[in-house]
Amino acid sequence: MLFLAIMGLIVFLLALFSVIYARQTGGGWKFLTLITVLSALVTIYAVIKLPYWPYNQSQQSTRKASSSTSTSASTSKSKSTSLSSSQVVFNEANTKRAAATTKLNEENILKQLQSNYQSLGTVAFTKSTKTYTITPTNKKYVKSLKTIKSYPSQNQKAITTITSNFKSLSKSLKKNLAAGYTIQLLQPDTTDKTLLSVKDGQIITNNFK
Repeated sequence: MLFLAIMGLIVFLLALFSVIYARQTGGGWKFLTLITVLSALVTIYAVIKLPYWPYNQSQQSTRKASSSTSTSASTSKSKSTSLSSSQVVFNEANTKRAAATTKLNEENILKQLQSNYQSLGTVAFTKSTKTYTITPTNKKYVKSLKTIKSYPSQNQKAITTITSNFKSLSKSLKKNLAAGYTIQLLQPDTTDKTLLSVKDGQIITNNFK
């Protein structure tokens, strides 16, 4: 704009002198007057648009501030998106790690139960229902369970002992794994009938009675 203002001023001065000279000599001063007016308008416009004026500086400052705000917003959005993606990856990693730990603990508990009950029967784990199932196979144990079930009133002490042991075992599962796991004892010579089941230390099924 400074260049345009200087050029406009030069043209204006030349045209003005030409108009004065033409008026004195009787030449074509009207066309020169038009050039003078146009060059004056161009010069005024260029001068007004110069960045040195306060209002032009305010406008430039506003544009810069707006541009800076847009850049900051874009940067913040980019950072937010990056943090969000990182959080998702972090959560997925934690979920997988927790699942792997739970699976390992379930397997360790199963091995421990199988070791403890190997002389009495077999132990299996159903992950979908979070249930550890003890199936009696030892003949003496099977006979004892059948006798207790057939004559519950005469064997209350034995029933109390068994249920207390299973409640303690259930509480141990809750402590070492989590809430929601069940320990059950199947009726002798069956594969689907429950004799006793306990969940989180509470008796769910008791078919000794």
